[in-house]
Amino acid sequence: MKDLKVIISSVIIFILIVFLMLFVATKQSTKRAFELYRQGQEFYLKNDYQNAYYNFSKISLLSEIYEISLLKQALCALEVGDKKTAYKKFKHILFISHDKYITPVALYNAALINMEHKKYSLAYKKFKKLYKKYPDSDYKKAAAYQLGLLLANKNPRLAKDYFIEYIEYAPNGRYALSAADEIQKLKIYLNNNEKCALAKAYYENQNYGNVFTILKEVDASCAALLCAKSYEKAGNLKSAQEYYLKALILCDEKIDEKDVAAVVSKYIRLSAMLPKDACEILIKNTKKTAAYPAVLFEYAAYLSEMNAIKCYETIYKKYPNSYQAAQSLWNVFLYMYENGYNSKAKALVQEYLSNYSNKNSTPAMKFWHAKILMEERKTLQARQEFKELIKTEPDSYYAFVAYNILRGVNTPFNTTSSAKIADFNNFSNDDLVQIFNNDKTLVSVAILNDTDMLKTFRLHDDFALSYIAYLDKNIPYSVFLARKGFLGLDTKPQHSDARYKLAYPLVYSNIINKYSQKYEQNPYLVLALVREESTFNVNAQSAVGATGLMQLMPATASSLGFANVDGVSLFSPELNINLGTKYFSSLKNMFSGNEMLAVLAYNGGPSNVYGWQDKLNELSFDEFVEDIPYSETQNYIKRVFGTYWNYIRIYTK
Repeated sequence: MKDLKVIISSVIIFILIVFLMLFVATKQSTKRAFELYRQGQEFYLKNDYQNAYYNFSKISLLSEIYEISLLKQALCALEVGDKKTAYKKFKHILFISHDKYITPVALYNAALINMEHKKYSLAYKKFKKLYKKYPDSDYKKAAAYQLGLLLANKNPRLAKDYFIEYIEYAPNGRYALSAADEIQKLKIYLNNNEKCALAKAYYENQNYGNVFTILKEVDASCAALLCAKSYEKAGNLKSAQEYYLKALILCDEKIDEKDVAAVVSKYIRLSAMLPKDACEILIKNTKKTAAYPAVLFEYAAYLSEMNAIKCYETIYKKYPNSYQAAQSLWNVFLYMYENGYNSKAKALVQEYLSNYSNKNSTPAMKFWHAKILMEERKTLQARQEFKELIKTEPDSYYAFVAYNILRGVNTPFNTTSSAKIADFNNFSNDDLVQIFNNDKTLVSVAILNDTDMLKTFRLHDDFALSYIAYLDKNIPYSVFLARKGFLGLDTKPQHSDARYKLAYPLVYSNIINKYSQKYEQNPYLVLALVREESTFNVNAQSAVGATGLMQLMPATASSLGFANVDGVSLFSPELNINLGTKYFSSLKNMFSGNEMLAVLAYNGGPSNVYGWQDKLNELSFDEFVEDIPYSETQNYIKRVFGTYWNYIRIYTK
């Protein structure tokens, strides 16, 4: 019995030792694999595919990036035209891998090689497998196009379905124009929706002649908006306006409600009438359509305050589920609050919070709810509401103001000039885990800094695409994508989430630190101005000639004592930030050190701000901001200080 126990114990110890050795070997193998991969990637970027292939091929089977290295070997072989080796590697991947990013790439490329060698049956099987097994992959849609080609002669109707699926998914995709032409060649029946999809593909590829030819055969209720856009692109503005009106009347249910307002604005802009008169025509024609709340909301902008409030009341009372309802209710609340109708204002707060959440106006309503509680001396409840606002809307301007109220700061718009922008080199591995949602394959490729591979996977996640743009040094697009990603989240993460670093990157930090110190300004506030003025686009230029990172005019440079500065030289990041920071410093001095007024003047001009300044003696800071008469300038100050708040909460203690 003792001997049996000894044998069992020895076996267990042996197994543990083997597992430990395998674990250590795997770790060592992975470390060596990363070194080999990085060396291979260096060769790959130099177009030295032979040496790149050699390095990738040395990566061990035990490594966690073995499948990635196989795909990289196949791609190297493709680059040098060695289809035989590439196909062999793709087949190896298909035998061992089920990764949702790697396998579709291998399947698609292996099928393309089969097609090239006229092995259509094998190609069909691979494309069909890809189509069925990976429904969320871009490669599935590309496979639909290829399946259409393979079936064009055998089964034209099924081929048409595949082509339509592709162009509906990617009307401006790589194969969209070809797919549209293939559909035309089939010469079979298309229903209205299919014709519209076909016309849209031609529209996205700027083939307006085909658009109009197809749309002549389509029911107006399906085609009005596309007709309007096509006429506008073709320069026929009168017809474009007519069709924008038809789109709102006939097919507004086919337009996303968020986009209806854009169609309304298009109609007004193309009209030769005054905006108010154009709105009245729209009101007359859209009263019984889903577009009516958007039209009424736009109309309110051209009315007296009392009549505008009546429009807003109509919207949220009669159309509570419309896209404009929450904002309309907020507008009515603010009017009631500012005019002393306290009981009505409180009732509207409760109505809003009971019916709406995750709307653009939600942070504002939550903030003013807490402010009303403070005015009623319900201090503990108010503080709890401010804390909840910071938790649920952490990246908003209102969270910034709430944070300062909780700290007892009476002038929250005055920052310290002694700050310095933190150093930021690269995203850590933990950051990449957050950005790529803990996906093992994507995190590994990101750690390897292989942008080409990330692009090969054809990702859809906005944060992943933002990171790719960041690596490509396309900061404006990276910020845009990250901002879009946050808009799509139901719950906002807290400040430590790495995705905020994409939305609020540290760019031109050394230059901003240098001139902020020189002119005694807070560098994070200057950074916020740069982000909101140009989204870090050094080539930004407005319609009136404002140029560069901080959107400066040559005349502004001259007024600051910088002679011989023209529009071209203002594209220089250093000169632009130097001038912009000095200009902001001069505005701050002009308004006795008040940063809020300086930010307002940077956007709205000093003369306008002088006209508003007296209101500061009558209103609180918060009321003053809500009462700024120009909506663009009001939104600007909220954006700048909201961005400032995000920078300090992400990068400072």
